[in-house]
Amino acid sequence: MISGVTSASRRRGRRLLAASAALGLALGLSACTIGESDDDNDGTTAQQTSAAETTTSAEESAAADKPAGAVDELVLTAAEAPDLGLQPVPAEEIAGGLSAIGSLTENIQVEPARCAEFNQDALLEQADPGTMAIQAGNVGETSFAVAVTTVAAELPERATQIEDCPTMTVKFGADGQEVVSDATNTLVDLDAPEGVEDFAAVLQDNTTELMGQRVENGNFMVTGAVRGIGVSVTATSNSGPVSQEVQDAAMDAFTKQVAKIRDAA
Repeated sequence: MISGVTSASRRRGRRLLAASAALGLALGLSACTIGESDDDNDGTTAQQTSAAETTTSAEESAAADKPAGAVDELVLTAAEAPDLGLQPVPAEEIAGGLSAIGSLTENIQVEPARCAEFNQDALLEQADPGTMAIQAGNVGETSFAVAVTTVAAELPERATQIEDCPTMTVKFGADGQEVVSDATNTLVDLDAPEGVEDFAAVLQDNTTELMGQRVENGNFMVTGAVRGIGVSVTATSNSGPVSQEVQDAAMDAFTKQVAKIRDAA
């Protein structure tokens, strides 16, 4: 019985890691409607048309430059990042993690409301076979997840989104209980590795209340795109804010992952 419970717990943990890694990319793919109004429509039509043409050109260029290898061949492995305890996450667990995020966003309440904008279609598209690969591991109280995905054509700069949502409160139900989480989002000033577009490093501190208890944890997410492939490295601390040492390890993994894709045939 104990082994069965342990196995179920491990599977649930791996699904959460998959969700965490996917979320790092999905947040970058979220729709950002801040500052838009009907009064601005006429004045921005030409800009929107120009932006659409530029995006199409960029997508075509990225598609032509994408590596030939499958995503599970492009993602970083334990041999290439031995300090993170990485193991491949099965495709069905990735799909389960993405489904969990999709279900969560249907019942979630976010304040300010503008911070809840979320492109669920882009998220679910990553569940298609061969679209995303994840390697995940644990080191002490920290969980790491490295993800690569072919769904990166619409990856915008996340900096504006984080600047517009430095603090937010999230409420949702879990096992019949209301969970309230207060998050503080901070952009970390880091240099993007060579060849990376739409780079962002985000430090998130969370305080969650559940059944009268307060729990503190932290996330550090680094995202970007290289050769048309989206890359995300997520470090999650279960015992408080993410330390500088862990941030450095996550950034090192991101740099290695980018180099692997950049140098791929």
